[in-house]
Amino acid sequence: MEKILIVDDDREISQVLREFLYGEGYEVEVATSAEEGEGKLKRGKFSLLITDIRMGGKSGLELARSAKEISPHIEVIVISAIKDINMAIEAMKAGAFSYLLKPFYLEEVLSNVKNALERRRLRLQNIEYRQHLEMLVEERTKKLKYALQALRNSYLEILKVLVATLDARDVETEGHSERVVDLSLKIAEKMGITDRDFLRDLRLGALLHDIGKIGVPDRILRKEGKLTPQEWEIMKEHVLIGYKIVSTVDFLKGASEIVLYHHERWDGKGYPRGLKGEEIPLGARIFAVADAFDAMIKDRIYRKAMTVEEAREEIRRNSGSQFDPRVVEAFLSIPPQTMVDFGARTSSRSIWDVPEFILDMA
Repeated sequence: MEKILIVDDDREISQVLREFLYGEGYEVEVATSAEEGEGKLKRGKFSLLITDIRMGGKSGLELARSAKEISPHIEVIVISAIKDINMAIEAMKAGAFSYLLKPFYLEEVLSNVKNALERRRLRLQNIEYRQHLEMLVEERTKKLKYALQALRNSYLEILKVLVATLDARDVETEGHSERVVDLSLKIAEKMGITDRDFLRDLRLGALLHDIGKIGVPDRILRKEGKLTPQEWEIMKEHVLIGYKIVSTVDFLKGASEIVLYHHERWDGKGYPRGLKGEEIPLGARIFAVADAFDAMIKDRIYRKAMTVEEAREEIRRNSGSQFDPRVVEAFLSIPPQTMVDFGARTSSRSIWDVPEFILDMA
């Protein structure tokens, strides 16, 4: 049973509310002053406080503030006989869920009580989810760090396991990570980039870009259809989860920038930090084009694949908004048939077979 505290120096109103809410299935206690109410809050665990504003001694607004300090997750409903917009605003600032004027209908009170408790439930559920997610990320990060330290001479096998783990959960994009490695390196080649460290980080970042999705619940990752705004916010956290995992490994620190920033946009409208233009690391800008192209030319549950030409045109259309124009220019210089060949692969053996790949990781 949810526990409610009613504080009002009008005993008749307190009794009416107590009997009504008790009949609706709530456990209810009553206090006749803010001081008495504060004492009850310190001794018991309440989900909701219903308080009058004007009482002898401390006011209901002072009690509301004290209640939030004593129990941060408690919801507060303020009642008053005074119709004063400024007082209502002060009540909201004190953390009140709603402001009810006397005389009120009991059904109106019940509706506000239910809504306040539902908001409290959702807040607590969100906190619990985040705590669980943090524990999950911490646990998996520790396991990854231990594995990399214990098997430092087996880098290649570890990376294969990480990619296979993600593919096992997200079968719709199977082989995606490996394909975008090749295309990202091809774009870098067209841009005349030869720095071995940069290309190593680009290769590893492209390969592990979505590893954070191991922390996304299956109900969201495998959902058929459009995500709700709340689900989308959770999905967007995969870049932060992935960054926390990858950045803890010494030889993956350069790659971790791609994992974190591959959903930033040239115009600053991306996430997680809204970086703009050249604030975005070059590797992430290159990968963003390769990633978008591969996603466009593959079927998804919610849409059919584009042709290579349609996808090329879409990339061109978003040059200067979503994508770095210089990267787009390099991308478009790749022959269309080469892109068809990239898209036809279900697995890209070349990223595992190049000997320099292992040497560059040392």
